[in-house]
Amino acid sequence: MPYLNSEVFYHVLDPDSCELVTAPPRAMAAAVERGELDGGPLPVAEVFRLGEAVREVGELGVACHGPALSVLLMSELPIEELDGQKIAVTEDTATSVQLIRVLANEHWKIAPELVPQCGDAPAKLVIGDEANQLKKSGDWPHVYDLAEAWYEMTQLPFVFAVWALRSDVSDEQHAAFEQALADAYCEGRQMVREIAAERANEYMSEDEAAAYVRHFTYSIGNAERRGMAEFKRRLEQLPEWRPSGSELAGASIEAGD
Repeated sequence: MPYLNSEVFYHVLDPDSCELVTAPPRAMAAAVERGELDGGPLPVAEVFRLGEAVREVGELGVACHGPALSVLLMSELPIEELDGQKIAVTEDTATSVQLIRVLANEHWKIAPELVPQCGDAPAKLVIGDEANQLKKSGDWPHVYDLAEAWYEMTQLPFVFAVWALRSDVSDEQHAAFEQALADAYCEGRQMVREIAAERANEYMSEDEAAAYVRHFTYSIGNAERRGMAEFKRRLEQLPEWRPSGSELAGASIEAGD
């Protein structure tokens, strides 16, 4: 996962423990489903959908208690005026697009039309490093943090991804990778300043990058499990829907170092 909020897992991950490839959330889940990848920090909405086809790796993932800072609905209109309007959603997202459906239905009480991120739309959903960049542009008068809205509605943390491997990975391989990942995370969590120095850019200073990484919760405990269960419950109350073109999502997978 190329986003800054996942770098703590990869920064010192033993290169002998796996072969890394690069993919955004939606493409990663699609590649796991097709058998092209063994696993990764998978979008939690896709983990729900894949069910017994995947097994979690330890208790690691990406979550937040309150704002996510980089999962944003950017709009030309205030949220109440987006009823019936188009919201463009990035093709990278799998969980965030489902979260926006839950929030629109239960929190904001609007019924927007979710469309691919092309053409004109008064609002758009952006995630990851792109969101960090665009929120500083000042081009969007209304910016809504989806995880913050979730917390306002539920008083629960939101889990965006959990580490999981395909269930057909052997127990021996699963255990070996789980240990390698745990070791890498423990060390990487102590190297936030080094990570921030490497990932700082014109949109995010070193101090801002460090604060951003530390803002997330990477250990999936009881509170995070309650948040996951509540999200799954609310999502199941909506008609099943996924963005079109899921079969193409694997196209952006690239071999890593």
